[in-house]
Amino acid sequence: MSRPMDIDPSGQSIVDLPALAEIVRNTAGALHAAGVRAGDRVAVYKENHFDCLLIAAAVVRVGAIPVMLSGLLPPDTARPLLQRVEPSLLIGTRRLLEEQDSNGELVSAFAERTLCLDGDVPGALRLTDLLGGPVPEFVPRGDDELMMLTHTSGTTGVPKLIMYTPEKLQGQMARLECRKLPPLTFTRDDVAAMFLPYVHARAFTWIYSVLTLSPATTLLVSENDPEVVGPLLRQHRPTVIEALPIDFQRMVPLADENGGDAFAAVRMFIGNFDAMRWSVIRVFLNASKHRFPVWREGYGQSETGGMGMTMITRYRANKRRDENPGPRKVGRPMPGFVELKVVDPTTFRPVPTGQPGVVLAKTKARCVGYYKEPERWREKAVGDWWNTGDIGLMTRTGALMLLDREVNHTPGGSCLEHEDVIVERLPRGHDVALLPVPDGPPVPVVAAPGGELDRERWRAAVRGVPELAEPVVIDFEDMPRTGTGKILRQELRRRHLEGAGSPGHGRWT
Repeated sequence: MSRPMDIDPSGQSIVDLPALAEIVRNTAGALHAAGVRAGDRVAVYKENHFDCLLIAAAVVRVGAIPVMLSGLLPPDTARPLLQRVEPSLLIGTRRLLEEQDSNGELVSAFAERTLCLDGDVPGALRLTDLLGGPVPEFVPRGDDELMMLTHTSGTTGVPKLIMYTPEKLQGQMARLECRKLPPLTFTRDDVAAMFLPYVHARAFTWIYSVLTLSPATTLLVSENDPEVVGPLLRQHRPTVIEALPIDFQRMVPLADENGGDAFAAVRMFIGNFDAMRWSVIRVFLNASKHRFPVWREGYGQSETGGMGMTMITRYRANKRRDENPGPRKVGRPMPGFVELKVVDPTTFRPVPTGQPGVVLAKTKARCVGYYKEPERWREKAVGDWWNTGDIGLMTRTGALMLLDREVNHTPGGSCLEHEDVIVERLPRGHDVALLPVPDGPPVPVVAAPGGELDRERWRAAVRGVPELAEPVVIDFEDMPRTGTGKILRQELRRRHLEGAGSPGHGRWT
């Protein structure tokens, strides 16, 4: 682990499976001592770390329901989620428990009891005072009973709370990657490095695959600072790395150091949660010394799990993005697991091959609802099909190409494609978000180092791209993002477009 766990007083950073099981049992005993009982809802709101998974396992062990909240959520966003679930216990760290929202309230005001993991907070229980007691009996959960709540990314407002059952999370979402499908899944020789928001459902499906396929070593990383990550990767030499786009972006300097030795042994890079810039994919595939490294790009949503996959080779990545024009290909649906179709957004009738429309998915892994928000669920559930809120098109060979989110889509173009081309042409350390408006060309928001953009480089970067408005330039660190690194485009609109409307209606986001 990149740092010790917040729930383990011993401070160890190298643990085996028996030790992890013992930590879960001890934590379950502490929760039981704190008054948690079967059927209770327990909110987890702490800094990102693998121990979020272990806390959730301990909560489930006593028959309660973990409500997993990212520690990157500001109190004003965490508050409505806590009000919605009314937790019996809120588990957090001192920094988050003592931070006030815009009304001057603490998040602990919305839970019956509070448990602090790392110190004293007035009115809160302390974990160290509760450890060491008897371990309660395991309380089994029925396949169709509510097992866990996690939240969506919240790119367009207050996140939704997704309801998972054992059948959906374990029986369906985790099923495909728990199969031995070399070279797409782990082997027993792999050293797997994982960068994840460990409160996300993806972390839960991933841990099932680790426990089933048993890679030799697993590196559990909770930060992306190259100075922290570099020594860990050089010492253990991962062969598989999965990370968010923002994590890979932060680690680009490591690929330049010492001939990219931190990534020399990697046979497979895995990108999830959002589209990865082509220039970043190229950097890592070129840093690997493996004979045939690949980049596995997944397409999925929290509500459905994986829906498609594409593999990018080093040869393909070294073709510039503008040499391979067209919307981004996200792969084909997984046979026997997922069906995809593209429909007219008004009539919901299938559109011809190659014509844009809204992407619908049918999968047995679809979650069972949004907690206490059935109307938001009904907006997206179309019978057995799920409205992804994405605009895409199907190729003649059955591959899905993504254009944009519906809320950000203007007919006749693809902001995602144009962003890819522009970022490819700009120097490293830049990112771009194109914001379409109803009455003019899209407005580019350019995140540049130090907030300074070379205008000559910009003009060269947008040559051949459809007309754009004058760019809004911000510092790279000021680009608003979700806890999983997705750009908050609605927040950019609020900050820089003075209320200009979106081209789409956004009901399906």
